[in-house]
Amino acid sequence: MEVIFVLRLLTLTWFTQIQAVVRDELIDNYLSRLIIDEWVSIKNFDVSRVNSILRPVPHRFKIVFRSDTLVQSINMCSSRTYFNVTEFVSILSGIVNPNICVDVVGKIVNVRELVFVPSVEHSQGGYFELYFGLRDTECIHLECRLTGDLAVEFYDLWKQRSRNTVICIIKFVKLELSQEHRWRCTNVTGSTTIMLNPDLSITDEMLCWNPENDQVPIITRKENAME
Repeated sequence: MEVIFVLRLLTLTWFTQIQAVVRDELIDNYLSRLIIDEWVSIKNFDVSRVNSILRPVPHRFKIVFRSDTLVQSINMCSSRTYFNVTEFVSILSGIVNPNICVDVVGKIVNVRELVFVPSVEHSQGGYFELYFGLRDTECIHLECRLTGDLAVEFYDLWKQRSRNTVICIIKFVKLELSQEHRWRCTNVTGSTTIMLNPDLSITDEMLCWNPENDQVPIITRKENAME
């Protein structure tokens, strides 16, 4: 077992993100020091190539913690919120590499009912599943499929806000082909996070946008995206 997470790196002029790994025997040493959205300095670590097919970020290498790795809290270096937002038209046309997770943002539309799907492969006899759509500022619709606890969490949060316009940001989603051979996004267990109407400029921009035409355009797709 190991814990996999993403670090946001800051240089003098730019941000980037890299995958990091803490092995099972070191989890107790480091997990309490690695808090989401807090800045830390990390010293004494190894770097190795990412061998898994699915990567949370495009970076081909990952940081591997050692027993002598030092993690120290530091003052906030930047208040900037980093998103790897991908255009819906690029996703639907198939030019985005499905082996790399992306971030998507849009207005929530067409939320279906939360359902329980029986499955002998799951320890609890099945899993929860939810479908909904996101619409971007080009009036392009992207289908989203959530499963497990994240589907339940999203549905509960959405019901609390469903009378108002809801802007949704989903970080680290995986792309998959539906039965209709159309690209859609789905969650990755332990990685995908959802924000509804977060206090960010991107939310304000979409809330102020009022589409005149809400038709779904026809987009040519490619089933195999290249790196």
